[in-house]
Amino acid sequence: MPKIQIRSLFQTIFGKLGSQGANYPQYRLLSTWDSSFTPFSGNAWDISTVRAAVDAWARNAAKILPRHIRRVDGRREEVQNSAINQILQSRPNPYMTAYAFYYRVAAQFVMYNNAFIFPVWEHGRLIALYPINANRIDLVEYAGVMYAKMTFSTGRSYICPYEEIIHLRRHYLNNDIFGDDNRPLLPVLETANAFNQSMRTFAKLVAVIRGILKATTTTKTEDLNKRRDDFIRDNLRLENNGAGIIVTDSRFDYTPITEKQTPLPASQLDYIRREIYDYFGVNDDIVQNKADSKTIDAFYRGELSPFYMQLAQALTNCLFTERERSFGNEIFCELNRLQFASLSDRKEVAKFLTDIGALTLDQILDV
Repeated sequence: MPKIQIRSLFQTIFGKLGSQGANYPQYRLLSTWDSSFTPFSGNAWDISTVRAAVDAWARNAAKILPRHIRRVDGRREEVQNSAINQILQSRPNPYMTAYAFYYRVAAQFVMYNNAFIFPVWEHGRLIALYPINANRIDLVEYAGVMYAKMTFSTGRSYICPYEEIIHLRRHYLNNDIFGDDNRPLLPVLETANAFNQSMRTFAKLVAVIRGILKATTTTKTEDLNKRRDDFIRDNLRLENNGAGIIVTDSRFDYTPITEKQTPLPASQLDYIRREIYDYFGVNDDIVQNKADSKTIDAFYRGELSPFYMQLAQALTNCLFTERERSFGNEIFCELNRLQFASLSDRKEVAKFLTDIGALTLDQILDV
């Protein structure tokens, strides 16, 4: 009977043995004594407004289809039958579609201000790309070269030269290598948490209160409490009031509360939402899929285009050797913004490009 081999995702990505991480010394940076990165977002992902903003950002960014091109004499030429295109556009790895892959990379990019991609090679040929979600990444040194030691939740770790991984950064200012964390968002997250807790407590209180028992005469506190308890026992408990009829005397008036809506302070809700949306560069229309072409175009230019530029440069530098790059090989990332335009605008563009002979029939149908 053949022996069953149990593989793990760690082995699939990094190999059967992997590099468990020798005791390499820390790589010293100029900006800090701490040469490590730990994903930090507070409890941001657990707040619905934050998750909605990040989801809107990532699901729009994930529509990208990078492609292998070659620049020749100032012209951009598509590289036909490129094996890299199959990985970039369809199946980056055995476990993810291209959309899922770019969604996760984009989500990590905006949540942690750092996103890491690990390319897997076989005999010098690219076979997969994996987004890396390590619990900690340490920069270590060996023979004068900077290495990245990635430690995962399972305790396993892997070391490789830093230049072999694809690293995307956001809010890149203070640290020499890593993007800064999202600490500026913490005050509004604390406000959101306090608001949610207070509203939850208030909602429970509203649900418990059945009515108001008002004393028509001046009554001692002890008598009020006793009368309240007697009233609940005699009238609001099924075993004592099967008929459901409430009886009071002239000393008290009972008003049942049937409308139990929890009032929401709109101004505070708007403040929290606006602060979070502004931080992530989105708005209500983008989050709720109501944005028109002008809004989407502004979002693309301000948020997605810089991300695509960095992604294209990082993929190009990692996937091609210096000699291949010298021949014009690069990865090109650009979203087709026509898909966000209205039908009438797309018709006008298609008609114009058809009149000048710039589009084929298949390309017109894509528009």
